[in-house]
Amino acid sequence: MAGANLIYGMGMLELGLTFDFGQMVLDDEIARMNRRVLEGIRCDASSISLDSIQRVGFDGNFLREKQTRESAAREQSRVRVIDRRMRGAWQQRGGEDAHARALRLAREILAEHTVPPLPPEAEAVIARHLGRPAPTQGER
Repeated sequence: MAGANLIYGMGMLELGLTFDFGQMVLDDEIARMNRRVLEGIRCDASSISLDSIQRVGFDGNFLREKQTRESAAREQSRVRVIDRRMRGAWQQRGGEDAHARALRLAREILAEHTVPPLPPEAEAVIARHLGRPAPTQGER
């Protein structure tokens, strides 16, 4: 969940009476975007690119610079659900709204995700807290 410090709310609708997997995916994307903003703007020799500034000047077009395009590709938030295209391009590709895309992605995640097994030491700790014997290799 992108490091969100939130116990309640992700995927919730109607004051928490309803949960929606599509909303959860949308909320995750928003949380990732917020985390990116909170990381701040990197300001070092490679991000400032003084050679580009000298070459382009104060009234040039930095979008034509390779360094600008490469930096933007790395630095911008990577969206999977939110569509940033103009309306015409969005409509030409079917006009699928963000919730429909998010719900489709949630279904893919639910269908394809496998939960990695706990390490044996974690299983032993959980069993101890539950007052049960630690599972053996064959019980896992």
